[in-house]
Amino acid sequence: MGKNEPPYTISNRMLELVSSISEKAGKISSGLLVLIVAFSLTGCGSSRDALEISDTESAQAEEVGQETATATSQTIPETTTEPEPEKLTCQTGLYQEKTRADQVSVNAARELPEGEYGVLSYSYDETVSVWGNGAEDCLVIHDGDEEYRVEIPWRNMYSAPPAIEAADYDGDGDKEYYISTIQGTGTGIYVEGLYYVDVQKGTPKVSEYTNVVEDFDRRILAADTLDEQFHTLHVDFLDKNGKIDAQKSIDLDQTRLLQKLEGYTYKSIGVGAQIRYDFRGGQPFANVGVGINMNEMADLVYETGFNITAPVSMQKDGNFSLGDFSVQKTYSRYLEEENIDKEEPDMTEVYTGYYDLTHNGYKEKIVTKVHLEEENENLTEALRKAGNWGTVAVYEYLGDGQYGIIPLWSQEFAIAHAGNVQIFLTQKDGYDYLVTTSLWSGQGVCYYDYNVLSPVNYSFDRYHNELKGADHYDPQFFTGLESWLKEDSLLLVATDIDMPQGQEVILTTDEETHYAEEYLMVKKERLQSVEDID
Repeated sequence: MGKNEPPYTISNRMLELVSSISEKAGKISSGLLVLIVAFSLTGCGSSRDALEISDTESAQAEEVGQETATATSQTIPETTTEPEPEKLTCQTGLYQEKTRADQVSVNAARELPEGEYGVLSYSYDETVSVWGNGAEDCLVIHDGDEEYRVEIPWRNMYSAPPAIEAADYDGDGDKEYYISTIQGTGTGIYVEGLYYVDVQKGTPKVSEYTNVVEDFDRRILAADTLDEQFHTLHVDFLDKNGKIDAQKSIDLDQTRLLQKLEGYTYKSIGVGAQIRYDFRGGQPFANVGVGINMNEMADLVYETGFNITAPVSMQKDGNFSLGDFSVQKTYSRYLEEENIDKEEPDMTEVYTGYYDLTHNGYKEKIVTKVHLEEENENLTEALRKAGNWGTVAVYEYLGDGQYGIIPLWSQEFAIAHAGNVQIFLTQKDGYDYLVTTSLWSGQGVCYYDYNVLSPVNYSFDRYHNELKGADHYDPQFFTGLESWLKEDSLLLVATDIDMPQGQEVILTTDEETHYAEEYLMVKKERLQSVEDID
């Protein structure tokens, strides 16, 4: 997943104004935030080199007023059109205490004079920052009083600055750093690079992850041909130990694609044109899009493919390694539309909120939409009718107030068993999460499932159990689920035909909010009181 820029980018005119003011000997007004502190650097090198601030600039920086830090995310999401600017403080050693309002845009970095660097992004915990100049393939890591210059290529694209995280990854008592940058884009192409920086005796050693495509590809086992009767492609995956993970196997229905591309034939799958990295609690994760190769086409088709996410780690032998896969089929509803550019006019948007589900410091947009066969129907009443349904979708923040079109994650819901789902938004240890459950009974069996997702397609915790016969209540399910939910955890939607009459659908809208506790309390009482399951 690409790195995002906050919606409060700074205009080039403002940068010029601040630069002009800081050249003067007079004092900076206490109401004006310092947007860029210019530092004189020599060319990139492998050795650490402290960057100095002049006495005048230090005195000026001390006069700049700082605002009190506020929380990075809220359990009850905002319903404004886009997230409010966050005012997070961080300590950057010689550079004085800064806030995220001081972060320059990637576009602004293009305009910096040679040798002058501006802060591009911060680590999630705000302890480390990365600085750069848009004209140079050189970045500077700032960690407390330490500054390290590293030769790492990066591109000025889509307001997506390099991202950085730091921790003692190898257990030697010192910090190491991961940095991801955009490598290049094009038609159907978006590639990011991942770098590991190990500081040894004050000298940073940079390692680039160059085998990511090969590492993914060797663990994907796709059938050579489609199933002739059902036009499905069966795909198996190897886990990190080289064994087939049966729970990850998928079957991809290619019927719609073959109808759209009449006369074209399946050839193979393809990996490598879509590579992104994101950080989750300091751990880097690689994300690749896997598309379909058709014999008659030069480019991959991604609409009926799948996405894979896996944690990345640096091994003792100096090689990068991928952990176990999380697999998600590609969103492909638009293949059913006559006009693929059409925005589903029959869907009504009923809720919009903002959460940092990717744990990268910027909030994704969460949207609930419903399909109503008749206009002006009451939402909860309408959703009890066959033929009405809805979706919850998460959209990536692209910068400059813009969000992606294709969801990072989506889930349909309806009152039929196939659409039976409950979706919660919660926060734990300062991080935002989606929690989905499928909790229902039928044909003598009680099904208990929950999955904790964040970033949106990676499972942090999963539970599954089936109770048959007289057993119908699973306290372990509720204990595990409630460890993730709080009183103010939001219930986006619950469709459950096993609820008492009148509660088969619970839906949070922009006008009405529901919480996890109200649903779970009723559900637990219902299950504990049921004597027999039909």
